[in-house]
Amino acid sequence: MKWIFAALVCLLVGCSSSPKKVPSPTIPVTVTEEPAASAKIDYVALQTFLGLDRGSENLGYTERVFNTCEAGYGYSRNQDCHKEVFVVLHFRLLCRDTEGTVSTILTDADVNPIAGKTVKWNLKGMTGAVVTDGLGYGQIRTVSRISQRRERLRLSVGPEFLYMRANEITKVITPRPWCEAY
Repeated sequence: MKWIFAALVCLLVGCSSSPKKVPSPTIPVTVTEEPAASAKIDYVALQTFLGLDRGSENLGYTERVFNTCEAGYGYSRNQDCHKEVFVVLHFRLLCRDTEGTVSTILTDADVNPIAGKTVKWNLKGMTGAVVTDGLGYGQIRTVSRISQRRERLRLSVGPEFLYMRANEITKVITPRPWCEAY
């Protein structure tokens, strides 16, 4: 009988004390923000990665579509993956000693390179500045969500400026004020 009584007591005690719920530990959640839109993109390395390197005398417009997560070079490898267009534009700026329209064919002796000048550019809301080399060559590198091939490009040196379609600009011969632009 003692055994039965002891078993009943154990059974009653066991049933009356249900297991306490232990609160699950709180796991802190770390929220990471998207990289800033002004993240530093390595345009030179990206240009090489995309195979768009070429000599400065190879004038004109080139573009290549790429996936930002596959590229790297300042783009995240796993966030905000999308397609962008890398644009490279090589140009040469020369100036002539005359103003207005000329009726003769200009030779190399009639023009001077716009050398060592800061050229500000604007292409559909994107802006930047490049410095021409000793022969007047300059290169624009930028990225965009869409092709810029048919967009208007604005180039300015000091107070002088011109507009051309991005895919049409190569060698530009400007009038005399460009030679004197600061």
